[in-house]
Amino acid sequence: MTMEQLDASHARVLRQMCDAVGLPHEKALDDDVFVGFFQSFRPDGNGLVGVFEGLPEAADLQERLADLFEVAGDDRRPQGGRDAYFVVRQPAAMPPALAEMAGRQWINRLAELAIRLGHDEAGQQLAQVETIRVLEGIPPKHPRLEHDKTNLLRLLKDQIPLWLESLAIETNSQSELQLKIADTLRAPYYFITCDPMLRDYLMWPLYRTPIPIAEPMEPYFQLWKHGVKWRVYQEQQVDLYLPRL
Repeated sequence: MTMEQLDASHARVLRQMCDAVGLPHEKALDDDVFVGFFQSFRPDGNGLVGVFEGLPEAADLQERLADLFEVAGDDRRPQGGRDAYFVVRQPAAMPPALAEMAGRQWINRLAELAIRLGHDEAGQQLAQVETIRVLEGIPPKHPRLEHDKTNLLRLLKDQIPLWLESLAIETNSQSELQLKIADTLRAPYYFITCDPMLRDYLMWPLYRTPIPIAEPMEPYFQLWKHGVKWRVYQEQQVDLYLPRL
């Protein structure tokens, strides 16, 4: 496929992305050409203004990115060098009660999304999460071996990140433009933090559908911006680790 074969709005966004980082337009369709795209605009993101111009979702996409850059701040490491990914080094404190509330909203909204999309078994599994436990400090790592992982962990890490992609394919009532743009942006958005939940929050404007649900990843972003990490070691419990400030 060439740029000339793309929808005009799609091609325009790709050209604007190329212009923003000094790439020739003919590179726009190369594999992984935009991986690390957003890192090019650290620390303030000002160079991104206008990149999504022409898309109905441009203002919402830009606002979310502005929040991301503000929260992450400077990419220079205290010991020298620069962060490869967006890291919240100085998060604002989050009261444990608010963290628990955000965690519960996140899981509940994912359960609602699951039911709406026909993932009934996943929805039931999420609805059975009884406890959002709030702790403090550096979280232990998740199990590496498959037989040590809970089904809930597999659901949150492996299955749910694929849902919004299928949501756009199956229920988008507009033209295919949103899906095409989402396909283009999925990799650079993912490599912001290598976190599919954060990726899907930032890309949510491209996935909106008539399905009447509260945005599922917004509570997750509230946790992320405060430096909160999640872990799952039991089928009916999610642990949230607040950073020691």
